[in-house]
Amino acid sequence: MLIMIDGHRTGSQVVALSASVTEGKRHLAALLNGGFIQAQSAPATAASQRATASPTLPDEDISLAKSYVVHSLHELVASADARALSEEIAKAVTADELRQHFGRLRVVLGAAADQKKAKLFLEKIALVLD
Repeated sequence: MLIMIDGHRTGSQVVALSASVTEGKRHLAALLNGGFIQAQSAPATAASQRATASPTLPDEDISLAKSYVVHSLHELVASADARALSEEIAKAVTADELRQHFGRLRVVLGAAADQKKAKLFLEKIALVLD
């Protein structure tokens, strides 16, 4: 997948080139988490791309995305709000359910000591879930 990333394609476009949407999203998340690639789109662009994304597939596996969100949230913010939100995120079954927590996630991340890391995290998770 790494060779398909050229700086011009969106996360959705790269995933669409994969044999499977689920596997494509997993590989994209692994590349993001490993630091091999980084998000370049602005948060507003990612949000607009999510709004036009196709409906969630029923067999979609979001376990990697949930794990990444929970781990990053604990790393960035140590508070009761972050722990409560992590528990709710862990219960999400679909990408749409996970996306429903993003408003509260942004609020909780407002308390992060490293706002640059928090912003980058939000961009990465938007790419993975778009």
